[in-house]
Amino acid sequence: MTIPLPRSIENEPDYLKELLAKAGVDAQALAIAAKLQEVVIGELHHRVKNTLAIVSAITSQSLRTAGSLEEAAKTIGDRLQALAVAQDLLIRETWTGASCRSLIESAVRAFQSKSIDQFTITGDTLAISSGPAMSLSMVIHELCTNATKYGALSTPAGRVTISWSTTQDTPKRFILRWIESGGPPVIEPSRKSFGSRLIEQALPGQLQGEARLRFDPDGLSCEVNIPLSVMQER
Repeated sequence: MTIPLPRSIENEPDYLKELLAKAGVDAQALAIAAKLQEVVIGELHHRVKNTLAIVSAITSQSLRTAGSLEEAAKTIGDRLQALAVAQDLLIRETWTGASCRSLIESAVRAFQSKSIDQFTITGDTLAISSGPAMSLSMVIHELCTNATKYGALSTPAGRVTISWSTTQDTPKRFILRWIESGGPPVIEPSRKSFGSRLIEQALPGQLQGEARLRFDPDGLSCEVNIPLSVMQER
């Protein structure tokens, strides 16, 4: 049975086909390679579109809420850096996902104090697929940014506890908790920032879950509640 060459191979010059034949690359292998290339390009296109959508949202929201171009430039730069950190982690994991601990530790690394560890991070071993990993990394970045400006990370005495677990409900759910303490008294803002909207609206909408910010005077807290199947969906 003769397997037809992929179109791109059929259009190659005769001398190139001869070289491929001498190298032991037969028509069936070329057909498989061409199909694999098509799948990879399609997946790359999908990921690039998703990333550009995130970049667009970051840029427009940062420009809309910033008090000056300098502030907007810094905010955009910081958020894109957070996005890059998540991308780097996923690339190291060949885009199959990442462990929850690795993801959170990478997200908070830039906010760690040089003299004292202000973070306590606890949770079960849990794998998160690439899409939810990107979203969760951005949420952690926004919480860290807020804590650095107004909350527990704005003072050496402040502490942040990050924990996660899975419920035994049917279906199971992923629960992440962020709790601040030791910082200045918390006052609920009069208007929602981009970070607040990202946490309470964008994340639940994308991951079919819910997130709630609590502006307690003793410290900001946040609880994220998402179906476990969504967090691990391939």
